[in-house]
This record gives sequence, structure tokens and C-alpha cells, in this order.
Amino acid sequence: MITGGAQALRLLLPPLLLLLTLQATGSDPVFCFSQYEESSGKCKGLLGGGVSLKDCCLNPAYAYQERSGGLCQPCRFPRWSLWSTWAPCSVTCSEGSQLRHRRCVGWNGQCSAKVALGTLEWQLRACEDQQCCPEMGGWSDWGPWGPCSVTCSRGTRTRRRACDHPAPKCGGHCPGEALESEACDTKQICPTHGAWAAWGPWGPCSGSCRDGPHEAVETRSRTCSAPEPSQKPPGNPCPGLAYEQQRCTGLPPCPVAGGWGPWGAVSPCPVTCGLGQTMERRTCDHPVPQHGGAFCAGDATRTHICNTAVPCPVDGEWDSWGEWSTCMRRNLKSNCEEIPGQQSRWRTCKGRKFDGQRCAGQPQDIRHCYNIQHCPLKGSWSEWSTWGLCMPPCGPNPTRTRQRLCTALLPKYSPTVSPVEGQGEKNVTFWGRPLPQCEELQGKKLMVEEKRPCLHVPACKDPEEEK
Repeated sequence: MITGGAQALRLLLPPLLLLLTLQATGSDPVFCFSQYEESSGKCKGLLGGGVSLKDCCLNPAYAYQERSGGLCQPCRFPRWSLWSTWAPCSVTCSEGSQLRHRRCVGWNGQCSAKVALGTLEWQLRACEDQQCCPEMGGWSDWGPWGPCSVTCSRGTRTRRRACDHPAPKCGGHCPGEALESEACDTKQICPTHGAWAAWGPWGPCSGSCRDGPHEAVETRSRTCSAPEPSQKPPGNPCPGLAYEQQRCTGLPPCPVAGGWGPWGAVSPCPVTCGLGQTMERRTCDHPVPQHGGAFCAGDATRTHICNTAVPCPVDGEWDSWGEWSTCMRRNLKSNCEEIPGQQSRWRTCKGRKFDGQRCAGQPQDIRHCYNIQHCPLKGSWSEWSTWGLCMPPCGPNPTRTRQRLCTALLPKYSPTVSPVEGQGEKNVTFWGRPLPQCEELQGKKLMVEEKRPCLHVPACKDPEEEK
């Protein structure tokens, strides 16, 4: 069947693969984790280090790192990770380029033929954060000075200018300030009234524990210096007292530091296959901390790895559907005629081990079809496709392409058939590659192609190597 998706696939060239890591063998020690987070590619729930890769991957839901902080790999069958987010555009204005990548991750296999674990796949596309680049503006002449800010003593006055000679474009600005100030003097003396500075901190308490032989008090002071009162002309003094006392409250008894009790019993291994984690607990009650005494130093729990040495069940996974078989009708030539036929495709359930779940669904898919393989059909030229990815993403001089295709106009055959009376109608699909007939366009009969270079291309760098 010919669809718009099939035409769009012709615009995506094979992405570039970079093999950047070497896979550990089953006996190499690794850091083992109980969870692999698909969305971020990170390991979660550290079980411990020094575990053999083979033991760690008894459970396909687990993950491992060959070194602390290194690349996280899941224990399941290898497949491609999710695409990373697009990197920032290589330039902030006008047209640039940006990259994204994904990695072949898993254990004990390959993502596809000749694609080993750790292989990076890159995609490059054009980008444009801002159509134009900023242009700086120019200042107008300064305006007149404003009045002085005070009526006595010294103050400030200001003047302004406008950023319009010329005005900036596309987010630009004028260098410098739009406002300018300078000191001004009224030649008049102002009286300064006294004001208290902030209270100083409370002094030390005269006692360290409650119920002492003398009442414990604390004192604080302040100064008339914010500002001091002027002499000529005379300012007003600060009102109130310069010293203050209060009784000390809440004095604690002597503190008692806490101490750990003995370790409790080890918890049973929580899993029935693969690796798990046991735990011991202790309590800070020998003695319990009192009256502000320090809590026990150290951890209240500690963990150990437990190994059941039993492989975990691995559920089967459907492989991709195979190609549709030739559309045909038994004992009758159906090519290029409104004669419905049948075709089928198959898929296999792979990877099931250790009594895991079988694949849900059927291994065979059957549909009704019209065979238009190599049939001459009237065609029409499509509109320009969207621009494709920049290829090669990590090679020299990447380009992007768009196309117009001569698309066959499908015959107006009946969209449904009734193969067996009483069982309802079935949809019928067109199958095969017809021979579309279009008038020549730019000297071409089937496809017109346009190419454009990708600009400001960033380098392809493994994000794991930048840590």
C-alpha cells in the first residue's frame, strides 16, 4: 500500500553510527543496580559494587555500570535508547544547526546487524532561534538637567537621553545609560536630628543553667548615631534609654549525648531470583539523647547484597513484522484488475527464558488486497516535502534535501469486500509499487530534488565523555 509515510521515509537517509565503548564480559566486576530508567538512561537503586556482570544480569530488569558514574547499561536485550533532546542551536540568531543522539544499550547481543552495544546514532537538523541578529542603536543628545532633589544641603539632579538615533533593531540596545546624575548644592545647611542605631546583640547570660544562686540577666545597648544630632543648626537628641536588660529564659539542663544500641537481626532476602538487598537496623537508645544532647553519629541501617543464584523469568518479545507476501488470488491472475486477493505477514516471539510470559497476540496477520504491482497509473506531482535531516550529521559539509514526487492516483475500486456471507465486510488495501505517469517537471519524470547546505554545524561529542 502506498502512503504519505512511505514517501516521507525516502527523505531520511541512514543516520551515522559511532562505536565509542567496549562491552564488559560476563565475569568483569560491575556496579549493580535494581532499576534502569528508560526516560533518562540512568541507573537507580544501587545494590553494590564488585558484582560479576553475569550475576547482576540474572534479572533483566536490573542495570549496571562498569565504573562509578560511568555509562548505565540495562540487563535486558539490546535496543536503542530514546532520542536525546535536541541540543541548543549552534548560533543564537540567523540559521544554524543542532544535534541529537541515541545509544544502543542492553546486554549480551546487538541492536541490529553490525550495530554493537554502546554505538551512538546521531541526527542533525537546521534551526533558527531568531530570524535576525541584534543591531545596536544610538543615543540622542542629553536633555536639560532636572531640579535638585533637596531644598537644603547637597542633593542630586538628573538628565535623560533617548535610544533613538537610530533605534536598535531585532533586540539590540544602546551601550551606556539613559540616565545621568550629578551632585548639586543648595548652599543651605539642614539641621540633623538624632536617631538611634539598631540595638546591638544581647550580651552573654550571667548564668549557664537554670535555678542558679543568682538571677541570670542579659544586656544590650544602642547609640544615638544614625545620625548624631547636629550642633549648628541644632538637631534634636535621641529619645529614650541607651541600655536595656531582661531576664534569661529557657536555660536548659545539662545535655546528654545519645549512644547506639546493638545491631538487630538481618532481614530475609526480599527476592526469589537474581540479586536482592538485606538490611540491619539499630536504635539510638543507649542512652537516648536528652536536653539538646547530640544524636548518635553514623547510620541507623546498613545493607548487604544477597544472591539467590536463580535466573529471573524473561518474558518473550515480538520481533518486528516481516514483509507482506505478494497479493494474489488462488488460480486467478489479479494484477492490475479490480480482483481482491489476500496476503499475509509473520512475526516471531523471541527472548523468552526461564518460564517467562509468552508473547500476547498472533504470529500471523492476514488482509485483503488489490495487486497494483508495476501497473501503469496516471500520476500527479506532490507539493514540496518538508526539509529532511542534515546528512551526514557528523561528517564534512552536511546538507538537507526536499523532494517532489510523481504520485500514482489509485483506482476507484471498492474499498470493502464480503468474503464470507454473514460475516460482514472487510477493508481492502492497495499493495505493490505502481508505475505512475506524470508530465515531465524540470526534465524529471518521477522525482525532483532540491538540496541546501546546513550552517554552523556543531561537533558530535559523546555526552558520557564530557562528564
